[in-house]
Amino acid sequence: MAKQASKNKNIFVRHKLAVVAAGTILLVAGSVGVAKRVVSPGEKVVSVIDGDSFKIANDQTIRLLSLNAPEIQYCAGDVAKKALDKKILNKKVILKELKTDRFGRVMAMVYVNGINVNEFMIKNGLGIHLWDTSAQKGIFEKANDFAREHRLGIFSPECYQTEPPKKECSIKGSIVLATKAKEYTMPGCDHYSNVVVEKYRGEDWFCTEKEAKETGYVKSKNCK
Repeated sequence: MAKQASKNKNIFVRHKLAVVAAGTILLVAGSVGVAKRVVSPGEKVVSVIDGDSFKIANDQTIRLLSLNAPEIQYCAGDVAKKALDKKILNKKVILKELKTDRFGRVMAMVYVNGINVNEFMIKNGLGIHLWDTSAQKGIFEKANDFAREHRLGIFSPECYQTEPPKKECSIKGSIVLATKAKEYTMPGCDHYSNVVVEKYRGEDWFCTEKEAKETGYVKSKNCK
């Protein structure tokens, strides 16, 4: 019995050591358990998906906390992806303030060579700062203001427009943040001048109402 117990104990110890050697632990980030590889002093980035997400060596996807970069097909989307690629690809990054969002995605404050990558992306207009409760909230707000004031990236004239590039195509297509509803506003409608076409979010200009409707937009309630 004693020999069997000792044998079982040795098997358990060897199994435990094997798990540690494999470098796998369970890290609770937010409300969802996250399989996370143990790498010291950081996590190696093996691929960059877009301007706000990438994969580490265990194939886990990490999303930059507190910001949203444009989709690749939208204005500044490819630029944001290339910038993040240059900044972190094949490098080791430090992940802090790990959280999971309501979709179960792992989000983190990301550092490379002492630089806060999240702040870098926001300050260069490569991602818009989202409301958050992170320790860096104040810094990110200033970074977002800097990008807006200097008309960088998503706030550039190419991506953030109040005047139509073509005079004959002056119908503004906008997407409501809360509901994702698509609306178009024509010249003469109330608040027309206040509507911004944010091309980095997929919004666009239209030459005719028919064109807007065919793309899934409906007339704004501000238009009588």
